[in-house]
Amino acid sequence: MFIATIPSVLYIDKLSRKPILTIDAIGMATCHIIIAVIVVKSRDSWDEHKAAEWAAVAMVWLFLIHFGYNWGPCAWILVAEIWPLSNRPYGIALGASSNWMNNFIVGQVTPDLLSGISYGAYIIFGLLTYSGAAFIWWGVPETKRLGLEEMDLVFGSEGVSRGDIERMEVVRREVGLDMIPGEMNTNGDVSPVTENKSERGEKIHAI
Repeated sequence: MFIATIPSVLYIDKLSRKPILTIDAIGMATCHIIIAVIVVKSRDSWDEHKAAEWAAVAMVWLFLIHFGYNWGPCAWILVAEIWPLSNRPYGIALGASSNWMNNFIVGQVTPDLLSGISYGAYIIFGLLTYSGAAFIWWGVPETKRLGLEEMDLVFGSEGVSRGDIERMEVVRREVGLDMIPGEMNTNGDVSPVTENKSERGEKIHAI
């Protein structure tokens, strides 16, 4: 799976999030359905269907590849992108807790599903993943290379990110990060950094 994440690292900002997420979800769902079909046809005679066994294993690996090159890393990117700065820590924490809670639920129910309904478990997960692809395509906006204010427009929350940016500018002014040494500020005064350097220079010259 680690190798499968490399394309995502290289091309995540060059390719649109939405189509890749949708195609990836369809690929994972199809792997589930194919495994279900293999189990239906071979569950009573696995010893006579060695090729089917290996085909099912190949579908598991293909599922992991699909997950690794997009849904695995891209989900965390989306969580970080869509929240305004003031709420981003809470949003990322909520996304992480939701992710691991759902992982826990899937891990707990999967053994019972496999023992109870056998191939039906793969059909359920496949249909859920197809529905995830539909949700991404029709319900999730494209976020590639969008700034904070553009995110406001996309999600209909205009003004939230603007307020964050204004607060950041106030902080920068208070700590002096918006002043370039040796230049004049908006009031026509020399920046504090320059003044400090001038004072130190005069003291050294006097000595």
